Amino acid sequence: MSKNLEYGLLLDVYGSLLTEKQLEMMQLYYDEDLSLSEIGEQFGISRQGVHDSIKRSEQALDEFEERLSILKARKVEIDALLSIKKDALEALDQCRKVSFGKNIADKVIKTLENIDSRLAELGEEQE
Repeated sequence: MSKNLEYGLLLDVYGSLLTEKQLEMMQLYYDEDLSLSEIGEQFGISRQGVHDSIKRSEQALDEFEERLSILKARKVEIDALLSIKKDALEALDQCRKVSFGKNIADKVIKTLENIDSRLAELGEEQE
């Protein structure tokens, strides 16, 4: 996973634990893709000051994840759900091939809907 994407995800999970100024700088840098100079102009500080603030914020986000592992747990849950979804789609395909599989197919479809709902709650794009 790219470093920018990783910090974007960490920011989504732990951003509220940063100071208001740190959060705003991180959002401008990672979400809005502003340069250090552009951010510095908005805050009236040097490019180096923005760089230092972003590095401290990244360290804080890394420490939050190291201690709490929320993002790691989310990834594990998403991977498990995607694996179940793959198996359910294969089962649905098999059910459609036999005449007595309609009731099973209906249950598999309901399971897939539940999986998609949970993935949406976790912010995972549907396949």
